[in-house]
Amino acid sequence: MGSGELVLNSIDPTSVIDDCVEMGDNNHIGPFCYLTGGLTIGDHNWFESHCAVGTRPEHQEFWHRDGKTNIGNNNMFREHITIHSGTEGLTFIGSNVIMLRGSHVAHDCVIEDGVTLSVDAIMLGHVHVMKYSNCGSGCHVHQHQVVGSYSMIGMGCVVPKKSRIKPGQTWVGNPARRLKTNMYALKKYNIDEYDVIEETARYTQLLKDHGF
Repeated sequence: MGSGELVLNSIDPTSVIDDCVEMGDNNHIGPFCYLTGGLTIGDHNWFESHCAVGTRPEHQEFWHRDGKTNIGNNNMFREHITIHSGTEGLTFIGSNVIMLRGSHVAHDCVIEDGVTLSVDAIMLGHVHVMKYSNCGSGCHVHQHQVVGSYSMIGMGCVVPKKSRIKPGQTWVGNPARRLKTNMYALKKYNIDEYDVIEETARYTQLLKDHGF
């Protein structure tokens, strides 16, 4: 397509999109979706049925206040996912993110590029998931937690506040414990030791930003 050519969005007539929502091009909005609040959506995103995005945060001080949510490009959102808006900040979803059926991103979370949230994965408030991590089915991550790049959280894993999931690690269990290095992701994305050092430094700074 030529530069600047407009590509229309595909929106099912049963979906509700509030007037305040800003949307780019070539997005698919499936049946019975609800997009609301201070929501900005990029291009080439796919919302399967019954997605609720940009809704007010589950926080007593902000139940009656719309927040902000920013979503990048080329993301896949499957059935019944939920994304809550930010409180004083915003909720951020990067690009090339996959949220599978029933996964949840709470208020003020940051989900970086290439992250996968599997079926029923739950990210509580202010969680920061760094790039190309994989959060397994049914896992729960405590609020303000930071999940390192290229890491894996096993299915059913419960990640408490004290856990430190550094870049390139695999964690499993309840409570979560380190199992091994996530060699699959490091090989898949051609990550060397210098990349790990760089991402670990960024991870450490994010922990400080979260008050750890």
